[in-house]
Amino acid sequence: MASNGNKMSKITLTVSLLFFGVSCNTLAQQPVSERTITIQMSASEVLPADLIIFNVNINAEGDTPQKAYELHRERESLLADLLMNLNVEEENIDYDPIRMNRRQVGNNRYNSEEGPKYITATNQSVSITFSDFSIYEKIQLSLIENEFDSFNGQFSSTKISEGKETALIAAIEAAKERAELIAKTSGVELAGVSTINFSDHQISIPQRASSMEMMSRASDASIMDFAQTVEVRSNISISYYIR
Repeated sequence: MASNGNKMSKITLTVSLLFFGVSCNTLAQQPVSERTITIQMSASEVLPADLIIFNVNINAEGDTPQKAYELHRERESLLADLLMNLNVEEENIDYDPIRMNRRQVGNNRYNSEEGPKYITATNQSVSITFSDFSIYEKIQLSLIENEFDSFNGQFSSTKISEGKETALIAAIEAAKERAELIAKTSGVELAGVSTINFSDHQISIPQRASSMEMMSRASDASIMDFAQTVEVRSNISISYYIR
């Protein structure tokens, strides 16, 4: 896997909405406590992707609960053996308890001779986090060979928490600067914060390699050799009192 350590992070800012909490015509008549200006701002931090979060859905079906459970346990054991062979640390494995449900199948619901037929299905979600990207292809091939049919992966970063904090600080600072500019231009002053609301989320961004970089790759290179990035974005809405 190509090193991701030299990826540069960056901050981008956007203003989605600006408005006064009261109309300009009645501003002078309103008490200070009711005059507000609200800024909505977003900032993002782009981080090098150095983790993969791999999600596996273990499921099985059987004519009886016992058969479904036994098949589920076989597949669960196969996955556990695979993870141990790949030296995946226990703290990097998260899973939900097994869920089971029974449903009626076929068109013999009203056939009094045979009676209704039922099938029992199991389901269990497992999440694996690892930094060795070469494991990704090995896990997928092994799962396909053992008839697993529901799994996916996504890039992540060990710096997600720091990225969220950096993006949030940048959004707050930019919102304050924009509020001060609008207040000054409008002939009013900021008088403290009224309300603050914020949210953050992660976005995976494919990083394109240049044509020269791709030409220099060996013939046995993998798409996983190309560096990837993860974007963390914070959105904030701040209302300031004005006087």
